[in-house]
Amino acid sequence: LLLQLISDILDLSKIEAGTFNFVYTNVDVNETCSEIIKSMGMKVGKGVELILEEPFPECYIYTDKNRFTQVISNFINNALKFTQQGSITLGYEQVSHQKIKFYVRDTGMGIPEEKQKSVFERFVKYNPFIQGTGLGLSICHMIVEHLKGEIGVNSEEGKGSTFWFTLPYRKG
Repeated sequence: LLLQLISDILDLSKIEAGTFNFVYTNVDVNETCSEIIKSMGMKVGKGVELILEEPFPECYIYTDKNRFTQVISNFINNALKFTQQGSITLGYEQVSHQKIKFYVRDTGMGIPEEKQKSVFERFVKYNPFIQGTGLGLSICHMIVEHLKGEIGVNSEEGKGSTFWFTLPYRKG
């Protein structure tokens, strides 16, 4: 936990200083999301199903694969912390000719409406008994902004949450 905290603080500092490395390449979305699901599968508890929704047989985006993976992995890790039974779904959809939206939807405890506005702020933790530093979503927010996207959450207390982000998209 201490190593994760140090790593998160270093990531934040590097992003703010402009020294955080972003390496852009063509990323196979289906392959990358499948890899994430496989690696996260070992963390899934009994009674929770990890699902991948792939709406297109092929989908490529020009982005930083490591940062893309970091954001999705953080969303899934958070969903795993707050979902005791049901499902966690990773998926994406094209929302315009130039934008693709990625999401992680869970059937967990959800977030009260009044707390949703501050979820991407630093050191925000709504449950002090759940492991974590409260920096992960703040880092995700900064990464997505740097990648020229938007980030957000839709949630209903007691019914689950959907964390999402958009990235620029050019078909082909």
